[in-house]
Amino acid sequence: MAELKAVNGKILLVNLTSDEITVDEPDAAFYRKYLGGGAVGAYYILKTMPAKADPLGPDNVITFCPGILTGGAFSGASRFSVNAKSPLTGCIGDSQCGGNFGPALKWAGFDAVVVTGKAPAPVYLWIHDGEAEIRDASAVWGKFTGDTRKAIAAELGDDKIRMACIGPAGERMVSFANVSGDGSDYAGRTGMGAVMGSKNLKAVVAKGDKKPEYADPDTVKEIARRGAENFKTSGFPQMLKEFGTSAGTEFLSGLGCFPTRNCSRGSFEQVKGLSGETMKKTIGHGSQACFGCVVRCRQIASASEPYEIDPEYGAPEYETIGMLGGNLEIGDIAAVARANMLCNAYGMDTINTGAAIAWLIECQENGLAPAAKTKGLDLRFGNPDVMLQLVEMIGERRGIGDLLARGLEACVAAFGSRTAEFAVHVKNNAIPAHLPQVKKSQALAYAVNPFGADHMSTEHDGIIMKIGAAARGLGLDAERGIADLDREKVRMVVYTQYYYSLLDALSLCMFCWGPGALFSYDDLVQIINAATGWDMTFWELMKAGERRVNMMRAFNAREGIDSQYDRLPERVFKPMPGPGAGQGAHVPREAFQEAVITYYRMMNWDDYTGTPGQEKLCELGLDWISAV
Repeated sequence: MAELKAVNGKILLVNLTSDEITVDEPDAAFYRKYLGGGAVGAYYILKTMPAKADPLGPDNVITFCPGILTGGAFSGASRFSVNAKSPLTGCIGDSQCGGNFGPALKWAGFDAVVVTGKAPAPVYLWIHDGEAEIRDASAVWGKFTGDTRKAIAAELGDDKIRMACIGPAGERMVSFANVSGDGSDYAGRTGMGAVMGSKNLKAVVAKGDKKPEYADPDTVKEIARRGAENFKTSGFPQMLKEFGTSAGTEFLSGLGCFPTRNCSRGSFEQVKGLSGETMKKTIGHGSQACFGCVVRCRQIASASEPYEIDPEYGAPEYETIGMLGGNLEIGDIAAVARANMLCNAYGMDTINTGAAIAWLIECQENGLAPAAKTKGLDLRFGNPDVMLQLVEMIGERRGIGDLLARGLEACVAAFGSRTAEFAVHVKNNAIPAHLPQVKKSQALAYAVNPFGADHMSTEHDGIIMKIGAAARGLGLDAERGIADLDREKVRMVVYTQYYYSLLDALSLCMFCWGPGALFSYDDLVQIINAATGWDMTFWELMKAGERRVNMMRAFNAREGIDSQYDRLPERVFKPMPGPGAGQGAHVPREAFQEAVITYYRMMNWDDYTGTPGQEKLCELGLDWISAV
């Protein structure tokens, strides 16, 4: 292993059933092929998890994977991926998280953690200085995420530890429970917190001082300096430092792309009350950075009235503002921040939480909510009190919250098929706060993404609305409008999906490493080679991104999930009513259906099933995965 640079050469394998801890030591070829993050996670899941495993059973496998660059002293290198079979979708589960846990795990001596089995009682995993042990977590079981961090730090006598932990929602296996990396950093989508809860795994805790050793540290430092210098004239990243992701709230509402009234409209009349400027002036309490990052996009909110907002849990991101604000027609940023705090304390995805509450309210409006199940609830849009009440009920799985905690498909099954039109999701994963009725590339991306609707798996339409270096560097040279959904738009989805998949395999932040951000594509190639001593090309890196997408689709195919699940909710095919810029916007059904088939063909997948065949897997060096 002496030839390995930038990585430890060790993957920690933990069997909670047998209490056995072992170490896998992949060679350099493995790291060059899979890189880290979600690609390494998918590899171990495909290799070690039996087909058709219960997502909440002991046979599920959950992985925590930084990337080969994680822990480096440059912006955007703090992230890690969490992967397992999703209890929300039944597909591959995938989520990323920033903060400080990823670097801590890497410095503790391991490049990933793979957890199998189920502990007989609550435990946490303590990883430090190349060692690991399973410890009793009964004292912190039932605690909120922030209280869990404080209690374990006190138990270990060290406030410098970092952890990935769950709250009560994960323990109660809310299907969209998330994993907390820090107070304002969460692996939010696909229910990875529920998988931890099903295994009685409260936290993975890490600390170490084994900083990465690079083949060419001077070049790494130079590229880090270049990114920091580029930040001064970066535009959007500078806005993120001042307002966080809430910087885009008013712009997207003006575009007609802001989820309003359960994604039926795209502009919200009270959007000013949800803007980044309003949040900063009223409840803003500064910002903080993920490890080593110049952007500092993580906003902090604090207040004592009219709603108590604990700064421990950060401030609402754009997606939260959209789904718990405009989507519920609530224009009070303080109420949204309180809901965000509750979701973060319980450990729940805010996108799916907002979608579930909006579904219930629309059911009530249409006389389809059984009175016995909603007794005592003032269910209407624009009511922050009922929103906050329902967030707590979901986190506690109390009353109607127990149903909402199971996801939208279970909700429809309980209330009847007439409520299906109010369930706005793909593969049971709620669509995020970028409406596909307006952003047509997202219509395709949401449908075909392996783990359901996700706004961070491709670039959005803007990259080819005016061709610049970011587009040309990915081989995109044909301008298209935001309303277009043709072959060029499909090609944009394919190429940017490869690139974003690459970033997820490397566990790099898109705000720093995405197209047109702080670093160029050449910077990416140079820093990887300087860190590792390899001679990778950009083409090889893009193939690594493609490899990860195909591994996830191959997993889904093995679980019986194919093209029948690549469909959009009916709501997006209907013209949106006014008022607002999104009036009349919708996804043209025929264009969408043609785009899906075109996408399959560009991916070299089967036209009918939408899955990679053995030849495609072989071309990507994945012939060890059985053809489906």
